Amino acid sequence: MIAYIPARGGSKRIPRKNIKKLGGKPIVAHVIETVKSLDFIRKVCVSTDDTEIQDIVIKYGAETGALRASKLADDFVDCVTLIKDDVPRFVNDSEDFLMILPTAALVQVNHYYAAYALFKERTPQVLMSTVGYPISPFWAMVLDENGFCKPVHPESLKIRSQDLPSTCVDAGLFYMMSKNRLHREEGLGHDNILAYIIPSDIAVDVDTPADWEQLEILYEKQKRVNDLL
Repeated sequence: MIAYIPARGGSKRIPRKNIKKLGGKPIVAHVIETVKSLDFIRKVCVSTDDTEIQDIVIKYGAETGALRASKLADDFVDCVTLIKDDVPRFVNDSEDFLMILPTAALVQVNHYYAAYALFKERTPQVLMSTVGYPISPFWAMVLDENGFCKPVHPESLKIRSQDLPSTCVDAGLFYMMSKNRLHREEGLGHDNILAYIIPSDIAVDVDTPADWEQLEILYEKQKRVNDLL
């Protein structure tokens, strides 16, 4: 299995986010070091459009290849596009791959091994890191422009929370994918996706300075716990 990390240089709300220092080293370096330690990963590849990021990730043992085309590095490029148009630069048609976001610094070795065991046992097209909803979306309300709300699933309001279906949402941390997903227009798709539930305290979506502050707090907490082990 090959690890693929997309790490572009542009970031509006947190400038240079993917190489911002966390615990004294670039955040993407934490991800590279963790993934390189996994015995089921053959190599770690970082796709970037930025020469500074390229130099940093090479220093930490990742491969980069040529710089990513600018059309694949703007604010609107999503995972679907990268899987279809960029991942094949690093992964051939005969190999499964692990796609990890460069800010997934809190994901530890044990999470990857647990996810990989599920991936091999259940053989999905995609295994997605997910986190459970704190409140069931079956109780969600839609707000109109005047502030009035209307239930999305009115029939569910009479059902006890423990009797509602279990739900989860994409944690935006990592995805394990079968080689069969390469070149497919739908990328992640909507079928044959197996959920790996990640603890909510490591599922930080790092988009704003406030998110980064939360990440730093959780990183220091995690480090203290690991130091005691």
